[in-house]
Amino acid sequence: MKFDEFVNLLMHPEDVTKQFAPEDVSENQVSAVMAGIPLLFWIPLVIASNSPYGKFCANQGLGLTAIFAVSAGAKMFLGWIPLIGWLISLLCTAVSLSTFVMLIVSACQGKARKIPLIGDMIQVFQ
Repeated sequence: MKFDEFVNLLMHPEDVTKQFAPEDVSENQVSAVMAGIPLLFWIPLVIASNSPYGKFCANQGLGLTAIFAVSAGAKMFLGWIPLIGWLISLLCTAVSLSTFVMLIVSACQGKARKIPLIGDMIQVFQ
């Protein structure tokens, strides 16, 4: 993968909204927003257990929770190293927060966007 393709992937995550029925998206938009909050990824599974859009949002929310966990671990173990550890900690925080904002904004707009790089790998809830 070339660098410009990588940057494009990060800046413009894949939009898969057309895979879901518009009624499904509009009915489950609130639970999708809640799934974008780390550790609350399970809410669409309870509220909309038969919704493909709800399951997609639960999977992306689980991915976000994993990103926050990895970020916290990296900050804990590498944050004490002067300069390099601080830069890694800052990068982890930026990735976590930008992914969080992207998921929340996408859900508020009624869109289904995959988390860059790991969005395809997370298919726990089907």
